[in-house]
Amino acid sequence: MEKAAASVKVLKSELSKVKDDVLVVGLFKGKLDLTPEIKREKEIYDTLSSYIKNNDFKAEKGEARSVYLNKNIKNILLIGLGEEDKFNFDVLSCVIADVSRRLRDNGSESFSILLESFVNGKFKEEEAVEKIVLSCLMGLYRFTEYKTKDKEKIKYIKNITVITNSGKNFEEEIKYASTVANAVNKTRDLVNTPPNIANPEYVAAYAKSIASKLNLKCTVFDEKQIEKMKMECFIAVAKGSANKPRLVVLEYQGAGKSQKPIAIVGKGVTFDSGGLNLKPYPYILNMKDDKAGAIAAIHIIAACALLKLPVNLIVITPLCENMPSSTSYRPDDVLKAYNGLTVEVRNTDAEGRLILADALSYAAELKPQAIIDIASLTGASLIALGYVGTPFLSTDEKLAEKMNEASKKSLEKIWEFPLWQEYEDNLKSDVADIKHISDDGDAGVIIGATFLKNFISDVPWLHIDIGTTAWSKVDKGVLTKGASGATIRLVMEFLRSYKL
Repeated sequence: MEKAAASVKVLKSELSKVKDDVLVVGLFKGKLDLTPEIKREKEIYDTLSSYIKNNDFKAEKGEARSVYLNKNIKNILLIGLGEEDKFNFDVLSCVIADVSRRLRDNGSESFSILLESFVNGKFKEEEAVEKIVLSCLMGLYRFTEYKTKDKEKIKYIKNITVITNSGKNFEEEIKYASTVANAVNKTRDLVNTPPNIANPEYVAAYAKSIASKLNLKCTVFDEKQIEKMKMECFIAVAKGSANKPRLVVLEYQGAGKSQKPIAIVGKGVTFDSGGLNLKPYPYILNMKDDKAGAIAAIHIIAACALLKLPVNLIVITPLCENMPSSTSYRPDDVLKAYNGLTVEVRNTDAEGRLILADALSYAAELKPQAIIDIASLTGASLIALGYVGTPFLSTDEKLAEKMNEASKKSLEKIWEFPLWQEYEDNLKSDVADIKHISDDGDAGVIIGATFLKNFISDVPWLHIDIGTTAWSKVDKGVLTKGASGATIRLVMEFLRSYKL
């Protein structure tokens, strides 16, 4: 993560009074009209008009040209926004994030963004400011904690200013966007942290420290307590590792005591080797990201507390490693889950649904309004939606509808899959109540959720499978290589306007 996150502010000022390294100005393809604010500053207007006319700038999406001024504003960076009728928040977010990285890597320590050049009447200024701030802070993320060489050469953006002539106050939007971006980036930090450091005990201690700072109730159960709670599925997965499991329960009360909480359950496998069904190379690489659901859940409740959202939350994170050893659980084992169901193990590399079975049963016992689980559950999610979108499944239409609305506003793409009853037959066992995977491997995302549905009782439930989207292979838009911080923006958007 950046040594210190860039400071972001909104400045209501005339361009003639702005002092900065760079001013970022957006232009639409086929409509290279400069904004009224620029037109009022003759010297800037004449310089930019001449440059656009003589340098074949077409304003293709992402096209960037730097114009040297050497005045109060040293440079103006013209950014292409593409065709105006195709301009939306996705385009805005991607362009701003890419520009932020570009300016940082070119050595700028600060830059300003001319708000009116990025607003074309399709959306409110408040929404644009929120997306711009989020995109800047997420796009600038880097994980450099374990770099030792040339650290002094690493470049940083210190200040970002949104320039506007609006009379509106954008403090609320900046606070929300900065808090959510910080939650995303801290999630990335901890997911990126190597598994020899970020083991179950480390993550539990991290959650406890957050709870202490934010006055959240925090309960950490150790391996002996988990055994006494008869969470046999969870303990079985953990038994192969020298690092002992932890079950973390965080509670935030932002609404009245009479309001039932929403439970968020996050899968927290701090390293997944596959167990006795060992993952081959290269699929074993980056398996530190199998804790992404738990880490996201921890930072979601932290962000809600910081923003004082009027909602009650319980976050439950089962934390363990899945390792091969003489004490590992085996294919053909039969385990009893927290809710009493017996489960036949078919493959030890399908461990996530086992630890979630106990955690979801525990959550359902608390009788919340709804349960949302976040889990890097299946590789099948890659086949289903690729690297762009995240599949989800739900037992409640209203819950699914609200999450789809949150997806549109947060820009995190999701797609609902069905929970068809026909797939329940795939999990019938000859020796136990249920198998935890099917034998044919078909419909992996649906089968995974179908198994989990057995452990949520009658509580409205929504399952988010971040098996693919927890990790990014590219620096593109708000994504940076490594942990993505998936679901933070989505679930925060869901919670900020939650009414079931």
